[in-house]
Amino acid sequence: MDPFLASDAWKELANDYNLAVGEVPQQSLKSLALSELLEGESCRAYINWLMRHIGAPNSSVAASMLVKRMGRLLVAPVLSAMSYHNQGIGMKLENCRLFHLDDSSAGTTFPFMTLSDISITAPDDHPRETWRAEVIRQLFADRLTPLMKHIAEAGSVSMAILWENVMVRIAPVYAHDENQDEEWNQRVRDDFFFLANEASGELYGMRKNPIASFTETREDDRLTGRSKRLTCCLYYQMAPEYCLKCPKL
Repeated sequence: MDPFLASDAWKELANDYNLAVGEVPQQSLKSLALSELLEGESCRAYINWLMRHIGAPNSSVAASMLVKRMGRLLVAPVLSAMSYHNQGIGMKLENCRLFHLDDSSAGTTFPFMTLSDISITAPDDHPRETWRAEVIRQLFADRLTPLMKHIAEAGSVSMAILWENVMVRIAPVYAHDENQDEEWNQRVRDDFFFLANEASGELYGMRKNPIASFTETREDDRLTGRSKRLTCCLYYQMAPEYCLKCPKL
C-alpha cells in the first residue's frame, strides 16, 4: 500500500468526501461500476432507477443530481489531494463503484463510492506543472468528461448545467484557508487559476475550458467560483427550496 493511503491526510479526505477503499458493503441496495455508465442502456437504466429512488420528477433532474454527487465523490477528493498534499490519485472507472445504502441509516438517498484499486503519484523530480496537468487530464479527459457526455444524453440535460454542477464542487476546494500558511494558500490559488483559466480544453476532453465561465474575480483580485450560478441545477424541482446560488432567486 502506498504510504499516502495509510496517512491521516487520506483518512481525512475519505471521511470528508464519503470515500471508501475495498468492496461494496453487503447491505447496499444497489451498486454499479462507473464504467457501466459508459454504456448507453446501462446509463439510462441507472438514471431511471435513481430518479425513482431520490424522488426526482424526471430523468433530467436525476442526471443533474448524479453529476453533482460525482463532483463530490470523484472530483473534489482528487483535486484536494493534488493541491493540498501534492498527491495524485489515479483510478480506473471499472474500479470505482457507486453504491446506495438505506437512507434511514446513511442519511441520504444519494450514492457513495468505493475504490477497489488506486495508484498514487507525486511530482518528485519532475516539474510540478507537468505533473499537475497530467493529474487533471486523467481526472477529466479520461474519466469524468466521457461519463458526463453519456449522462447528458441519457438524462436529456445540457452539458453546461453538468459542468457548473462540477464547478460547485471544485470551488470550495480552493477557498482561502486562514489556518494555512501563505505558501500553502499560494499553491492552492495557483492551481485554481490554472484549472479555471489557463488549462486547455484538451485537458478536459473538450474544445475549450468548460469551467472558465463559471468564475469571477473578487475585489482582492482573487479568482473564485461565481456567487450566483449561470445555469440552474434543477434541484428546486425535487425539493421545497432553491440552491443558495440558484439564478432563479
